[in-house]
Amino acid sequence: MKTPNHPPVEINDQACRCVILLHQIGNAGHWDLMLQVQNTLWTWRLNEMPSTNQTVLGERITDHRIHYLDYEGPVSNNRGTVKRVRTGHYQWEPKSKNHLAVLHFENEIWNVLLEDENSMAKISRTR
Repeated sequence: MKTPNHPPVEINDQACRCVILLHQIGNAGHWDLMLQVQNTLWTWRLNEMPSTNQTVLGERITDHRIHYLDYEGPVSNNRGTVKRVRTGHYQWEPKSKNHLAVLHFENEIWNVLLEDENSMAKISRTR
C-alpha cells in the first residue's frame, strides 16, 4: 500500500494519537506502528524496533480501524494477538522536504519519514 501524497493539513491535538502494537502470530511476531489520521490508522509493519540513533524500515500496510489505539487482545479470524508497547501523540513537521511525523512517547522521540508514495517509511528513534 502506498502512502498518500499529502498528510492531512490540519489535525487538532486530540486527533494526533499514535500507538505501537506487538502483533504475535503463533511463535512469530512484528510491530505495527499506527498514526491516527482522522477516523483511520495509517499503519506500517516493523520487523524490529529502532534503537536510539538507528533507522529501520516500516512497510505500509492496510489502514486499520481506530479502535486499535486502545485495544489489546485477540485479532479476529485467528490472526494472533496484539499488545500495546508504546502510546503517544505526534505532529507533522511542516518544514520537512518530504513528509515527516514526529512521534512523542513517554521517554522517547521517533521520526517517521514518508517519501512520496513509497510504501516504505524510514523510522528512527532520536532518544
